[in-house]
Amino acid sequence: MKLLIETGDAGLTLRKLAERAGMRLSNVQYYFKSKDDVLVAMVARYFEECTATLMKLTQQSEAAGARERVRFLALSGLAHGQEISDMCRAFREIWAISSRNEMIDQCLIDYYRTFADVMVNFAFPDGLDDTGRARVQSLLIPFFEGYSITGRSVPLDLEDTADMLTDLTLSVSE
Repeated sequence: MKLLIETGDAGLTLRKLAERAGMRLSNVQYYFKSKDDVLVAMVARYFEECTATLMKLTQQSEAAGARERVRFLALSGLAHGQEISDMCRAFREIWAISSRNEMIDQCLIDYYRTFADVMVNFAFPDGLDDTGRARVQSLLIPFFEGYSITGRSVPLDLEDTADMLTDLTLSVSE
């Protein structure tokens, strides 16, 4: 993933991957027949780690009730968007690749669906009807991804923005 962040997918080659891993090219080619195979495996593993991180974050939260839980998610997303982390850099590369690679695009779609399920299950542990669930997911997915890019330029402070998103989320969940 670090090689992808540093060079973009144009610079990610099996040869460079082998060099970075301290392996022979033939060993890498034994496991990965093509660059696409590497990308799919790398992205799938990366998304598993991202999902595990989100689940751990929600499990450690002491927020009670839908309002507190949604606000917790909003503040977590906002705080994360205040810095350009390796996670943000990796997602930018993955988004770019997904625009021209159907396998990576499907990995991205699958990840966002899982991400949305984890968020809704945390925020509303008693469940929502199908319409409320779809509405909350449709609000929260773009929020999290948008703030990873634009969060530092938003004129409201984190607390006001979290309150606004919490109110919006609770209103669409009904």
